[in-house]
Amino acid sequence: MRHHDGMTENDLQPWERIHNWLRDNASRTFAQITAPPDATEFWRLAGARNLIPAAYTPLSAADSDRTRVRKTTEFQVEEEPAGTTSGIFLEEFVPIAADGMGDYVFVDERPGQESGCVREWDVDEGSRLPTLWPSLDAMLADIAHSLYTGEPALRGHVEAARAKFVKVALHVPEVRDGLLTWQSVQA
Repeated sequence: MRHHDGMTENDLQPWERIHNWLRDNASRTFAQITAPPDATEFWRLAGARNLIPAAYTPLSAADSDRTRVRKTTEFQVEEEPAGTTSGIFLEEFVPIAADGMGDYVFVDERPGQESGCVREWDVDEGSRLPTLWPSLDAMLADIAHSLYTGEPALRGHVEAARAKFVKVALHVPEVRDGLLTWQSVQA
């Protein structure tokens, strides 16, 4: 589809594709976006409930900072590389989405080969599951692809989990009454 400026949907950044898809296909989810006018890139999606599979809502940059300060413990002794498990919420974890129940999706900014990867923080178990996506850009591209094609998101996560003998699900987008949800499907 060509836009008025001659660009196609594939010429846009993944966050822009997601924004447009929500506007055109999930009007009630699009209406939940609470991003301030000066928000940039990913932060422009703040407030879009259940945007990140399976049920995570993107935080605003300010909420991310507040959550990071609140959850980070003063006494930090771990020096493991990015992408490894942690039982404490580290200063290098940048929360980008929350499920409202104490779980988060975060960018792991610890040094190491996987620096910048996107992981899940479980309120009870910490960051024990394999990496969700190798980067924020990969997450946005995967979600945009899934929204536009209906194909499952998190294929790379499922493969990484399988290698560690952990069972996780793929998720496909579904819109009901203008609201985006993600349905689990067998991997």
